[in-house]
Amino acid sequence: MNFCEGCNLAWEGEKCPKCGRKKLRAVNEEDFCLVAQVERTFGDHLKADLENEDIECVLMPYGTGVKSKFALPLENYLLYVRYKNLDHVRQIVKDANV
Repeated sequence: MNFCEGCNLAWEGEKCPKCGRKKLRAVNEEDFCLVAQVERTFGDHLKADLENEDIECVLMPYGTGVKSKFALPLENYLLYVRYKNLDHVRQIVKDANV
């Protein structure tokens, strides 16, 4: 499994599917990997659930520039977890139909 340090994506291919970068490295168990873009409310609940399972996650606010300009909360998060938990969290997101 390869890792794009620019996009934080773990990928089996030879180049990053998001940015096209070909300079990838082997993924490390501790690398934070992008799981999905999730709705704000779901992300807040998911973070609490993951913390209860001792799974470290990071939620990065993500949304339109208009809300950023007026310092309003953004409507979505980009969800990141350690590579060692990636498959488990992807399944949780998939089961939630997000």
